[in-house]
Amino acid sequence: MTTTEAGDIRNVAIIGHKGAGKTSLAEAMLYMAKATAKLGKVDDRTSVLDEAAEEKEHACSFEASVAHLSWGGKKINVVDTPGEGSFLAETRLALAAVDAAILVVSGKDGVQPITERVFGWAREARLPCLVVVTKVDAENARPDEVLADLRARLKAPLAVMEERAGDGLQFRGVVAIRTRKAWLDRPEAPAAAGGSAVPADVAAAVERARGKLVDDVAGSDDELTERYLTDGDLTQEQLDQGLRAAVRGGALVPVYFASGVRPSGVAALLDGIVELVPPPTEHPAWSGVVPSGKPGAAPQPAERPASADAPAAAFVFKTSIDPHAGRTSFARVLSGVVRPDATLVNASTGAAERLGKIHSVVGKDHKQLDEARAGDIVALHKLKATLSGHTICDERQPFQLGAPELPPALFSRGVRFDAKGGEDKVGNALHRLTEEDPGLSVHQDPATRELVVSGLGALHLEITVERIRRRVGIDCRLGPPHIAYKETITRRATGVEGKHKKQTGGHGQFGVCYIDMEPLPRGGGFAFEDAVVGGAVPRQFIPSVEKGIVKAMSKGVLAGYPMVDVKVRLTDGKYHDVDSSDAAFQMAGSKAFKAAAAQCAPVLLEPIVRLSVTVPSAAMGDIIGDINSRRGRIVGTDSVESQTIVNAFVPLSEVLEYESKLKSMTQGKGTFTMSVEHLEICPPVVQDKVIKESGFKAEADED
Repeated sequence: MTTTEAGDIRNVAIIGHKGAGKTSLAEAMLYMAKATAKLGKVDDRTSVLDEAAEEKEHACSFEASVAHLSWGGKKINVVDTPGEGSFLAETRLALAAVDAAILVVSGKDGVQPITERVFGWAREARLPCLVVVTKVDAENARPDEVLADLRARLKAPLAVMEERAGDGLQFRGVVAIRTRKAWLDRPEAPAAAGGSAVPADVAAAVERARGKLVDDVAGSDDELTERYLTDGDLTQEQLDQGLRAAVRGGALVPVYFASGVRPSGVAALLDGIVELVPPPTEHPAWSGVVPSGKPGAAPQPAERPASADAPAAAFVFKTSIDPHAGRTSFARVLSGVVRPDATLVNASTGAAERLGKIHSVVGKDHKQLDEARAGDIVALHKLKATLSGHTICDERQPFQLGAPELPPALFSRGVRFDAKGGEDKVGNALHRLTEEDPGLSVHQDPATRELVVSGLGALHLEITVERIRRRVGIDCRLGPPHIAYKETITRRATGVEGKHKKQTGGHGQFGVCYIDMEPLPRGGGFAFEDAVVGGAVPRQFIPSVEKGIVKAMSKGVLAGYPMVDVKVRLTDGKYHDVDSSDAAFQMAGSKAFKAAAAQCAPVLLEPIVRLSVTVPSAAMGDIIGDINSRRGRIVGTDSVESQTIVNAFVPLSEVLEYESKLKSMTQGKGTFTMSVEHLEICPPVVQDKVIKESGFKAEADED
């Protein structure tokens, strides 16, 4: 397959709340462009994008899918992203790899919590956005109300690009206002992708809609405003150029209407992507760092031009591991040219990577490329240690992209199974899944030896267990929840001694340090200050004291949770010319820290989440009462038509099973999102319970 020039590429991510119709829309785009032979459908399990067994079973996207199509002489790379809150890590990474976002909103359900969240990410990344209101042909569709909802909730400058003919079961199709092309009275198909002339019965409505679009475009630019006021209209060229500039600068957000199942409105959307989404050649220089390559040295800020003439660099935003095909890494080529069998370096880890073949992908159909140039999105094979979020680049001119911060793992559960000898198989499967899923992590509890998996939500962990069952054939289940508590201190202590003295047959071990310790503001982390004078602790052993303190902080003094927000000041110490060593002062630092922590009134910190619940207004009282019973604090409510949004701060431990409770209280009509906001000191009753359940016993440092 020949390489496409960067100016002829359009890279888009399809984002939105689960169930809005993202995958159905993407399937319709592939079908209209003849990238697939027939229209894939989610409900009948024929989607080429939802390939995983779990996705087919649940009829829901759990991972990003990449495909390409050709339309209007341009190559469009499409990344279909998950809209389920538990799987948004892949959505976040996908937005870092594209040049525009297509926000999909259900014409029945309107703006939902994830809608606002992912749209906020796209605007934060300064990506041009297009909005598609889907399901306009469904019974109970209300696209005009949804459009008003969008204006109220997103606070975005929307510009309607199509005139609809009918809604719901009377929906006939759409007319593109900008191009005056019509697709009416029959489903769209590849053979009729070009549309037809505007029928007389809708011509007047189309002209009125065009007048509104001209107003919107003219208002986005001072020069266009002046021409509009002088001439009373804009030429087609002025309209197109002004709209293109406004979309790319974020001054306008075009709105389209579509049905992915019918399909309808898809050809006009594809025209809009080709015309309005900027090509990779217009992408500003990528911001990142140049890794130092020296231990302890800070990386230096850097920019890399998005040009094929620059040194090679590619950002991996998705990893897929197939038992038969092996590892496939989906990457945006940031700069330069990437070729098969080339050796690049992983700027994130420093490891060398030899590439295998390079492909463009549509489902299971892979087309080999001779090379991938800056701006393209491709599948790379045989990368051994490169994970999602990593950058691979030319070893001689390294560059690491500043990857977006991913949502933190909120939920942790133990993984249990009865099969003998299954621990290695399950552990290997879990670690393999963490390489594919950037929102997943796994560790072994040092006290119980239990495998603990952490993810973004209850469903995330349930799907993870389903994947393990399918891959290794071992029946697994989730154990009790694990909460990421932390420990901290609330008082100051001074002059606390840490002494390590041990005498054996040969050289002994000797190190003494004196520290002051005090709490830092919440979120302060850890600070270490060297205040030693007169060489009481030799310079080479001061880092050893700090290392011992950091190690001791990893397991606190109350329930064994990591200790945070602490400042330690090393003030004095003693040493021996022969018996002092790095190990001796590490032990001295650890002992000093533990002794000081016991004097500083340690407390437990619990994670507090920001909870946003959208429910029918009639259920608001029940929801607020339930949140209050969970030690929650209501911070505000908003009303949008018949819906109420309740915002609150609630301890994470109180909302682990919130999804099922909310469904029962609202007959399945309530939705919610949550994200960890901060840490707060546990109430004494809660703290005592957590400490008791932890079974933690402080371990004495070995002498």
